[in-house]
Amino acid sequence: MSEPSGPEALVRDVLQGLAEGRFVPGQRLVEPDLMARYSLGRSTVREGLGRLAAAGIVAQTPHRGAQIRLLTRRAALDVLRVTEQLLGLAARQAAEAVAAGAPAAPLVEAAGEYDAADATERPRARARYYRALTQLAGNAEIERLLPLLQVHLIRAQLRLSRPPEGGTRAALVRAVSAGDPVAAEAAARRHIAALIALLPAVPDSAFGPQS
Repeated sequence: MSEPSGPEALVRDVLQGLAEGRFVPGQRLVEPDLMARYSLGRSTVREGLGRLAAAGIVAQTPHRGAQIRLLTRRAALDVLRVTEQLLGLAARQAAEAVAAGAPAAPLVEAAGEYDAADATERPRARARYYRALTQLAGNAEIERLLPLLQVHLIRAQLRLSRPPEGGTRAALVRAVSAGDPVAAEAAARRHIAALIALLPAVPDSAFGPQS
């Protein structure tokens, strides 16, 4: 596998840093600091920031530079509601694919790697797990749309509050492997529903100001 380009390396590290706590929502991303940190030129850093802005991870403001977005409580709720629908559909279609004869082994393997991953490897393992799920589902629109949701930001903002997800992931993998679309969709939606139920109790300091 080829090494990621300069802009792509910056994007990947910011996303991984959000998962690990090295970057936090609301943090300013100063171009000279990024140039020194990644040994990149200004134009390359700006391209990477542009990609993050296009993905909804970074906000760019004239004369103030780039800042990792801090979602409002309402925006976080909206993202989770859409995620619940898409992830539920992905799980349902993955189970339907298994029932029709597709192998569940890549998903089972990716889930096992996710469970065993340490803190450093966990963001990549999570991405591989969700990629295995959406590829098994065989829905190109889900593969396109799911990564565009700002779930990275919500995970970072709720880092200290969100419930563990291992149980629902195991239930999802079991249901998909059994070719049970109803149970698979229910398991996928259950974890996101738990996050939605949690939002009212999360302190206002975890969210951006409502405009």
